[in-house]
Order: sequence, then structure tokens, then C-alpha cells
Amino acid sequence: MRNATLALTLLTVIGPAAPANAQSEAQWGFDTAVSVNRFVGTGAGDRPDIVVDFTATTRLGQGWTAYLRPWFRSASTKPYPVAREIYQAVLQHEGSGRIATRTELGYILSPIGIGMMDMRPDTNPTLSSHMAYLIPMPGFDPGAPPSLPIASSYPLGGQFTASTTAWDARAAVVTSPPNRRYSLGLATPNPTSRPVLIVGGGVTPRTGFRLGAGYAEGVYAEKEEIASASAEDRSSQLMTVEGELAFGYTKITGEVARNWLESAAGQRTATSWFIQGQHTLSPRWFAAARLEGANGIARAPGTKAPTLRMSEYTAGFRLSPEFTLRSSYARRKTYFNPAPSNQAGVSLVWARRWK
Repeated sequence: MRNATLALTLLTVIGPAAPANAQSEAQWGFDTAVSVNRFVGTGAGDRPDIVVDFTATTRLGQGWTAYLRPWFRSASTKPYPVAREIYQAVLQHEGSGRIATRTELGYILSPIGIGMMDMRPDTNPTLSSHMAYLIPMPGFDPGAPPSLPIASSYPLGGQFTASTTAWDARAAVVTSPPNRRYSLGLATPNPTSRPVLIVGGGVTPRTGFRLGAGYAEGVYAEKEEIASASAEDRSSQLMTVEGELAFGYTKITGEVARNWLESAAGQRTATSWFIQGQHTLSPRWFAAARLEGANGIARAPGTKAPTLRMSEYTAGFRLSPEFTLRSSYARRKTYFNPAPSNQAGVSLVWARRWK
């Protein structure tokens, strides 16, 4: 609640800094993306998975923009919970020039992890989201809260980005570690607020080709969050290397993430990776594929570390500018299953910008 109040204060107090006539010049925008996914096969849910992703944007003038992004999901498995979360509530300023700049304050998209760009139903080339970003690793540090190699997260914080056509750089301070999920309305308790530094950047040798990296450091679990009388704060260092390549009608994206985490048994290491591609076959048809994996941390020395593996192959057909029909074959192995499952899925995505 304290963080929510701070974010709303930022949007309310800083926003009026625009000129007096900004209200008449303000432009509103609304983006809606709705997906209905249905998988069948081993371990599949017994009803559709429905996601509603909505973004409202208003231009305040002099480069200032505010936007709010609530998110809703009706799960495909019992007890069919309905999640109601706020992913982003941000005040943003953009500056143009030889070096373009962007400043963001509020609940922001996690500044590390290129897979975060695929979390909207209309931008995701496959049916499934990045499983390594969403499924916590099995516990490896007794009493410590669940963590991931890298998490799909929307923490409170601030970020500054500078870029040209040849390079980009960013620095951010957020109040939640990037290996634990955070969003307003999350069903499980959010991590205790603490400052985490995140930096990153990339180079673009030519149009359509970018190489980048990111680094985050901070406490991922405070001693009060660990169910052990002798526990101390647990720190984490996360590093990512990413790449994007676009040519013709093809786009390829990949990432490798390595997370060093302190535990009662010393420093441990978790990794995750993915590579995905999308190819436009015609104005209406496209094909996509994603290979993804994560290696968790063994609970005891000498035991096998739990692994996550995911592969998905998708064909898509654009029924209209607003509706896209997709079908997929997916092979999944989570940390908790000894053998992979095979599933087939179909999805209908509706995406529209209202203004």
C-alpha cells in the first residue's frame, strides 16, 4: 500500500507540472489485447486461459506522458482463480536530440530481461509466455522465499535511458529484486521493498542487429523473509546477454541469464536461456518457434539440479487487422516433472488501439 501511494503521488503531483493549457492539448490513447488460449494434452487445463491486457495513455505536454496498464487473467486450471494485477503505472518523459532520452517513474517494466517484450498477447509470437520467467525454482535455501533465474516483474522504481542509432544505455533503481515477481495485486506476497541497482545497454552495428547486456545487484531476500533464526540477508547478482537480428521477413531474438545467489550453503548459480524466431510467410500467414530452458539449484550438494525445458512451434493467421488465430505444438518439462508433456493449442487474439 505504501508503494501504491507513492506511485499515485508521483502521477498526481508531477503531472500538473505541464503548462496550464496542457489539458486541452492532452491526447488519450487506449490499447486492448485479449487472448483466449486452449491447450489439450498431458497436463493441460480443462478450460480456456483468458487474458485481458489494457493500457491507457495520456500525453501531458512538453514530452510528458502517463500510462496505466491493468491486467486480468482467468486461469485454465482449478480452482480457476481470476488474477487482477496492475503491471504498469508510470509517468514518463522523453527528450529528443542527437541523444534521445527517456525517464520513467512509477511501476515500470522490469529493466532487465528481453523476454519482457513478449508478455502482451499481441506481441507474443507463440501461445505460451516465457515459462522460465514465471515458474519459481524449487527451494534450495531452507526457509527462503521462492525465486527465479529471472522474473516477469513490474517493480516500483525509476529508470533513465539514453540512445542513438548506434548504441543505447540505461540505469535504474527499483524496489524489488529482478529474480522475484512483483506487481500490484499479486496473489502471493510481494517481496519486501529494498533498493536494487540495474544497468544495461547495447550496440547496433547495423539496422536490424543489436547486441546487449544487463546487470543487477542487490538483496533478493532479507533476513526477516527467511524462516531461520540465524538467517542473514541474501544478495544476488544477475547478468544477461541478449541479441536481436531482423532480416527480410524474419526476426530472431535470444537471451542468456545467469543469477548468482547467496544461500546458507554459500553462493549458488541458476541459469536460464531462450531463442525464438518469427517469419512472415505472407501478409496473413506467419510461423514462430521458441526454445527455452532453465537450470535451477540443487537442494543438496551432489544431487541433480532441477531443470525446466520448453519448446513451442506456432502457425498464425491474421483474420483481420484486429484478430489473429494461432495454433501450436508445445513440449514442456517443468522443474517438478520428471518427463516432458506434449500439448496442442489454439488461440484467438484480439488487439485494438482505440485512439
